[in-house]
Amino acid sequence: MRAYWFLLCVFVISAIVSCGHEADETFENCEDVEDIIQIIDDALDKNDFLSKFEKTSDFLILEFNDTPSIAISLLCIRDVEALDNNLLRLQLQSDDVKFIGLGKPIIFDYDYNPEGFTPLSSRLRFSFPEQNGTLKVRVTGKDNDAGTIEKHFDQTSSTFDVPILGMYFDHINEIEVDFLVNDNIVWQHRFEQATPKTPDYLPEVIVDVYKPDQMEPGLNFISYRAKESPAVPFMLDPQGEVRYLLDFSSSNRLQFLNYDVGIERLQNGNFYFGAWPSPNIFEVDIFGNTINTWFLSGYTFHHNVQEKEDGNLLVTASKNGSFYHDGNLSTEDFVVEIDRNSGFIIQEWDLRVSLDEMRVVQGFDNWGGVIDWVHTNAVIHDPSDNTIIVSTRRQGIAKLDYNNRVVWVLNNHLGWDRNKQGQFFEDVLLKPRDANGVLIEDQRILDGLDNHPDFEWPWYQHAPFIHPDGTLFCFDNGDFRNYSSIEKYSRAVGYKINKDDLTVEQVFSYGKERGIDTYSRIVSDVDYLPEKDNILFAPGAGVLNGPGIFGAKLIELDFQSQEVVYEMRMNVSGIVWHRVERMSLYP
Repeated sequence: MRAYWFLLCVFVISAIVSCGHEADETFENCEDVEDIIQIIDDALDKNDFLSKFEKTSDFLILEFNDTPSIAISLLCIRDVEALDNNLLRLQLQSDDVKFIGLGKPIIFDYDYNPEGFTPLSSRLRFSFPEQNGTLKVRVTGKDNDAGTIEKHFDQTSSTFDVPILGMYFDHINEIEVDFLVNDNIVWQHRFEQATPKTPDYLPEVIVDVYKPDQMEPGLNFISYRAKESPAVPFMLDPQGEVRYLLDFSSSNRLQFLNYDVGIERLQNGNFYFGAWPSPNIFEVDIFGNTINTWFLSGYTFHHNVQEKEDGNLLVTASKNGSFYHDGNLSTEDFVVEIDRNSGFIIQEWDLRVSLDEMRVVQGFDNWGGVIDWVHTNAVIHDPSDNTIIVSTRRQGIAKLDYNNRVVWVLNNHLGWDRNKQGQFFEDVLLKPRDANGVLIEDQRILDGLDNHPDFEWPWYQHAPFIHPDGTLFCFDNGDFRNYSSIEKYSRAVGYKINKDDLTVEQVFSYGKERGIDTYSRIVSDVDYLPEKDNILFAPGAGVLNGPGIFGAKLIELDFQSQEVVYEMRMNVSGIVWHRVERMSLYP
């Protein structure tokens, strides 16, 4: 037994041992352990602390700051110790252990929905006096372990300012907070948080396939589009429950937000997006606080903003005063790069110069004298050769260097001539190979009028990404496929591109076998999920979900076997999403 017993009536740390104090309630019977624990837990729940404690010949007396004092028979106590971190460690004969603060209150500042934009989130400011440790927060799932969301803030500190995420709508949410020192819980707090009813704009969600052991961890971040002014992104857990929602209805600046393609997460954990139609790009934290704003002087944002590896931002844009070759204004035919730190535009790609402005075999739109001849819908950076890859509705997928020169074009060969830089497209159009590596020379297949059993061109595609093995993936929407739109199917498709001999081989395809059930002629997404080696296939608008029922589908499948390990339907009319991301709830 340590010398913390000392003599009676000595000061221990900041807690004063008081002689002769009579407790408000005395426990002589050890069978009353549940009552003892309840009194202590009530004190801890109120962030109460010990102002005094005393050991007599028969009892340990605990005097709290606000809670009635208690005297516990020493026969009920196995061990008691005043620790060096202003805690009293009390172990009862029942083996229950409690850590009670001495002399100084624990700072526990809790703020539900702190900015008014995140009704399933709270902010916790926590400080433990003169003690470093880690913090763990937990929101208990409706189905206990299945839906429980826990976060361990494992950077050692005595002060924390953290989010509590993962609550449910229309629910009394049970929240637990643990402060740990050397992985031992030294302080606990349990409380409840009621949340408002589920907003009526949220869609019906039906989970049809759920194989949790085979799924990528995380939640599905839906850049929801069916709700407008503002659009409202949210996160769904695998059970189809909304666990995070960002609603800017009460924001002076973002109350009419249309983020077009959607919101994604920066490398620093914050969210970023453009506001269409405006020149503004935003970075916000998990509560919706605006952290940074970038202004596209002379341009208007549309569709997509993408962070590069160095932190700079690639943006698809329309340039103010840009003209089509016929004298009308043009739109959605520029890409710019923003320096992350200065906010300046440091690079411009004019697609009227690099692509074939005269090529209209895949259509164009005239919006009241404004010509949409290319309709750029995505841009990504390829760090392997410092180029950009641009996805366009009308002109396929093109790789461009930093001189705006075309490296290659992935699109059917019909109708191409040359660009304003003098490049002939016959020199940069990718030539397809079959599964045996043999060049496909049938002109009807090259021109996209027919398909090869081993190869199909993408049609009006979206959401390109580069797989870790170098394969280029996209969501092949299939609208106007083979210039006819007779067959209606969409695909997640992967292409191996050899930039040395400008050939392309189709190495992955999923969706054609599903036919109309996963067909989305517009928008939509596909992603790679590295931890489980899965593909996320997300047709996002007008998908047939049942007789006369339309919406979107989210399908996760094994990359190798194409076994579906998760499938969810979302029933709502119109555009449901452009993009869906699988990500952790916490940044």
